[in-house]
Amino acid sequence: MKELSHTLRGFRKYPAFSLINLGGLSIGIAASFILLIYSHRELGCDRHFRDADRIARIGTDFFNMGPFAVSQPQLPALLQASCKDVEYATSVTNDNESPVRTGTQERAFTGIRPYYIDSSFFKVFSYNASAGFLPSAGLSPGETVLSASNARKFFGKEDPIGKTLLVGKEMTPYKVVAVLEEDFNRSHLDPQLLLPRPPATSSSLTNWMSAAQYNYVKLRPQGTLNGLRTWLETLREKLIYPASGATTSYAAWAASNMAVSFIIQPLTAIHFAADMKFDITPRGNITQVRLLSAISILLIALAIINYINLVTARASTRAKEMGLKKTFGASRSKLVRQILKESVLFSGLAMLISCGLIQVILYLYQYSTGVTLTGPIPFLSANYIGLILFSLVVGILAGLYPAFYLTGLRPLNALRTTASTGSGKGNAGIRNGLVTLQFVIATGLVFLSFVVYSQLLYMKNKDKGFQTEGIVLVENIGDMKGRAVAFRQMVEQQSQVASTSFCQRTPAGNSIVMRSYRSLSMTKDMNIQTFPVDDRYIGTMEMRLTDGRNFNRQLLSDTNSLILNESAVAALGLFKPVGSIINGSEKVIGVVKDFNYTSLHEKIGPAILRFTPEGSTLAIRLRGGNTAAFLDWLNRTGKEFQPQTTPTIRFLDDNFARLAEKERLLGQAITFFTILAIVLATLGLIGLTLFTIERRLKEIGIRKVLGAQNIDILRILSSQIIRLATAAAVISLPLSWWLANRWLDNFAYRITITPLTFVLTLLPILLLILSVITVLALRALAGNPVKNLRTE
Repeated sequence: MKELSHTLRGFRKYPAFSLINLGGLSIGIAASFILLIYSHRELGCDRHFRDADRIARIGTDFFNMGPFAVSQPQLPALLQASCKDVEYATSVTNDNESPVRTGTQERAFTGIRPYYIDSSFFKVFSYNASAGFLPSAGLSPGETVLSASNARKFFGKEDPIGKTLLVGKEMTPYKVVAVLEEDFNRSHLDPQLLLPRPPATSSSLTNWMSAAQYNYVKLRPQGTLNGLRTWLETLREKLIYPASGATTSYAAWAASNMAVSFIIQPLTAIHFAADMKFDITPRGNITQVRLLSAISILLIALAIINYINLVTARASTRAKEMGLKKTFGASRSKLVRQILKESVLFSGLAMLISCGLIQVILYLYQYSTGVTLTGPIPFLSANYIGLILFSLVVGILAGLYPAFYLTGLRPLNALRTTASTGSGKGNAGIRNGLVTLQFVIATGLVFLSFVVYSQLLYMKNKDKGFQTEGIVLVENIGDMKGRAVAFRQMVEQQSQVASTSFCQRTPAGNSIVMRSYRSLSMTKDMNIQTFPVDDRYIGTMEMRLTDGRNFNRQLLSDTNSLILNESAVAALGLFKPVGSIINGSEKVIGVVKDFNYTSLHEKIGPAILRFTPEGSTLAIRLRGGNTAAFLDWLNRTGKEFQPQTTPTIRFLDDNFARLAEKERLLGQAITFFTILAIVLATLGLIGLTLFTIERRLKEIGIRKVLGAQNIDILRILSSQIIRLATAAAVISLPLSWWLANRWLDNFAYRITITPLTFVLTLLPILLLILSVITVLALRALAGNPVKNLRTE
């Protein structure tokens, strides 16, 4: 094959340029393809389920505490029985992590969160089994279904069907009846262990102000979301409103804080929907998907630009070949096809290398960030068919300009010279434009990386109105019941402990408590975030009292006292808050400085502390010492006080880290692929600099013989690249600044982009340019100038 032989000749004649070109194209194809797979997987979340467009989830809201992803347990039965638009209704509840044992092992597997499902689950969600059979009528008591990964974890290579699992602290036995087929499609559901849900209690089926399960419906083929919405509105008016005991009209009740409302989410919209409290899994980040999709295009653009620049830089060596072929009668279309075939072949070689690079990049990403980006992309999977097509398109795009440029040269001009063809004004201008575009891309990505990193650092270090570091939470202290106080006393005896507090809620935690309040000047109630805490909560959290006093356990009157944050004082219209009466009998005894209790996306809202001596969480402030040893002791002692329950222990600052998880992952992804973009730009810069130096060896030799210093020659070689990088910065930085500010507008508390950010962006890029040119130029300058003068 002529194209293959020509490609191999190019490798032999120009090994450095060919390897740089091949390496850059391989990295670009691999990285870009990974990001395209990621974007396709994220945007296709839940679309793989059969009839996905007919499935929806019903959330709820009441007391303005939501919106909640969960809704009422009585809803599915009513929907199934009386909503003509619904074919099936099902629900899922997910428990806390439960220990799991097999019948033959004493060691318990941890970190497993079971899903409890009803009889209609497999009628709504079209899962397939890789072993056993999925019961269409749902799981019977004592049966379970495993994910493929957990089947391997629990039983290794053994057949799990018919085996017994012991689940939970009660060690309830379940027989494995099926294993779910491994599926690499994205879903907001993550069924690790499916168990039959026990019947609901009668009290939970009458209380519309309780939401604890994820309710889904599958519409009939002729059913519509509008029909479902109409049915839910009728339910509110005919059933929920009368049961609420409201004394106002239905219209007034529906507009009040006391009303129950429903939120319908199409299945395919759940992953990127607005934040819903208590969602079953963390939702997706559409901003990250869009940014990484754009980065994938930019990465492959960098690789294509490198290819075009290096090919056209060698135009003089191909011009004579094109001129000779034209002289002997070859048509331009035939020559265009030849060059395109060479480009596609080169892209094919890069694609073969990228198959291995994909696995390397995925491993490096997981190693450096601690999370997976796309999940596994197995060799020889259907995705690699897409990789072949993707590489074919890349090869055609990369070869178009060189093909039309080289074949457009006049035969006589091409045969007459080998020196000026590649450096003609038109070709040089286009190449300079492409180099500038490379720097525009690299500069923009570096700028955005600095902004995201700075915002993450600001979110971590921002004064939140209390001390987040050094506070350990035991979140299931309520399981100890009457022994919680004794446990607390033992904790306080440890040398590492400075203070402890019982509470029912911590900032950025998973629980929400809201109560209605009304000052004497108000005409209607206001729902305000409430923190039931004891008298040592403020000291343990190191909150700052700005007025009044703390709770006093010895004062009986403090059971009816409140401490407000500054925003609550303003919301309730209190000019002299201490001593004010709220709700007719509750007395304000103090004011604390505003503190963040939600994500930094939201402004601090009103919050009220209520004195509650007992709590479900024990907050522990550490003073230092051996923290790891203390945590081991805390875990062991907790098990001694409640052997059947594993203590749930976490640091308070992990709560805020969880709320900032999306931003953290976004920052890691942008930084990782920005580094790849810089690698690609550097490869292109190295290749172009090497070729420039090679073409100017004679000039360099003449200048050295005439007495030019190395610094003068370096200035000449680098001046053009510096000018292009400066032009790129002028184009890139304003656009990047605008994009970064649009992203920062999502935060109530954010950084301000300062001139230092621009300096920190440009400095490493300029240092990189100068380093590459200096190293390569000094290598050339070390040669004998007389020998350079003989070079043609």
